[in-house]
Amino acid sequence: MRGRNNALRQARLNRINMPNRIALVFLFTFATFISPGLTKEFPVETQARRTFSFKESGVRFNNDFPGARLNECTQTGDSEFRILIRPENKPVNDSAWYAFQVVAKEPKTITVTLNYEGGKHRYKPKTSFDGVNWSSLTTFTENRRSNEAVLKLDVGPKPLTVAGQEMIGAEALKAWMSKLARENFVRKNTVGKSFLNQKIQKLEIGDSKASNFVFIVGRQHPPEVTGTIALTNFVEVIASDTSLAKEFRQHFRTIVVPLMNPDGLREGHWRHNMNGVDLNRDWKHFLQSETRAVRDAFVKLSQEENARVVLLLDFHSTHSDRFYTVTDAEKTFPVNFNARWLAAIQQKVPGYKVRRDASYEPDGNTSKVWGYKQFGSPSITYELGDETDREQIRSVTSG
Repeated sequence: MRGRNNALRQARLNRINMPNRIALVFLFTFATFISPGLTKEFPVETQARRTFSFKESGVRFNNDFPGARLNECTQTGDSEFRILIRPENKPVNDSAWYAFQVVAKEPKTITVTLNYEGGKHRYKPKTSFDGVNWSSLTTFTENRRSNEAVLKLDVGPKPLTVAGQEMIGAEALKAWMSKLARENFVRKNTVGKSFLNQKIQKLEIGDSKASNFVFIVGRQHPPEVTGTIALTNFVEVIASDTSLAKEFRQHFRTIVVPLMNPDGLREGHWRHNMNGVDLNRDWKHFLQSETRAVRDAFVKLSQEENARVVLLLDFHSTHSDRFYTVTDAEKTFPVNFNARWLAAIQQKVPGYKVRRDASYEPDGNTSKVWGYKQFGSPSITYELGDETDREQIRSVTSG
């Protein structure tokens, strides 16, 4: 019976009138490591939200906004300051996130030394006066041996936000979801709650009767902004008014959970949820409320009549662009999708280097491993480089 059902599903897909059928239908919808074992919880240290005022120099720093990370601040000279950045708990991946605001009574140039506890400088600083338009700071140096970075900042009466990446927070993602949900083919609902009882929401895009599913998740790790830029861009293409997007939505339902870790994002965490756990190491035992909620939503949809999951795609950020897939020895439906799809992307965007890292460890606990084991579908982690040109990200994910 199962073989007959698979044959029927294959026949349905074969009837879709698109070039190379399933491989190229995903060209416009774009797009970590495996560590076996039980997810462990470690207590989280909540940073104190406050303003650090230095009256003699007329400078103030603060971390009292969503996504901020600044644990301590001291003055070391007339216009020199030292900021301590701690992780939410230890051990933790060395992805030291920082974000703070600074204001001065009079315009002046100050020197700020970032000192990391339990990590090294990773993110090149970005600055913004309005939280929308961001610039890369060029006047900084880093010393990974001493776990420090030194920033030269021109400050004044208007608050300047300094962060490891441009900040795309929970409110921005909520607004983005609500805007898409105005379309009659987009539905938004809540799949569960985070450790701190924040809503975890999903979008369902496409004909509600379509039985082929694409599952997409993002922001398991709070600082990984380039993954969010890629995710939001390609989802907008799926929801666009092009003939290809319309045809795609007739045959596929795309389920998008763009923010799996709202607590960690709000608290400015380097990596973990508020329970002190890396969510992308919890896709085996599902001890965390966030991963359980998303798992249950995906499994429920996959059990609908004639349902077939054809892709699970998880967006992240790292030092360079890379696709993590299972190996070609692992049989998937659609057949040989990983190799065919990535080859088609390379052909479509010849100036973009498609890098693939294929591996499969059955005892792994990432979304990639779970997606393949649960559905037999291609399951891909798409990593975007921290400093990958933003326009290139949009170009590649626009299809």
